[in-house]
Amino acid sequence: MMSYKSHMCPKVSKGEISVFSALSIEGLTAGMVTQKPIILKATIPDFCWFDLKKAVYLDGRQVHGKDKQQQKDMEIVELLEQRGWDVLRIPYDPPLTVFEVEEIVGAIRRFIGSDEE
Repeated sequence: MMSYKSHMCPKVSKGEISVFSALSIEGLTAGMVTQKPIILKATIPDFCWFDLKKAVYLDGRQVHGKDKQQQKDMEIVELLEQRGWDVLRIPYDPPLTVFEVEEIVGAIRRFIGSDEE
């Protein structure tokens, strides 16, 4: 299993750590980078597959539930999509349960096209 500390910047949520660990266990971290700015540093996805042009954001509702932040999030999605990226935003309420992490990992697996169970 990969260590999240070697792949993520210091400002990550517990939810992001849980999902990263689960993705690693499932073998879904190949080719993935985390917390790396893309598109002229306009955004920093939580999980990103550059070769697939797919970006995933875990949106804690306490921050991303606010109108101003939601507007900014939609602008980022539009910017990325205009440049050929697929974006998956996953809203959640921390802390994540084991079941919720499993659901998120399943959604990410389908999103990146890795349906192997």
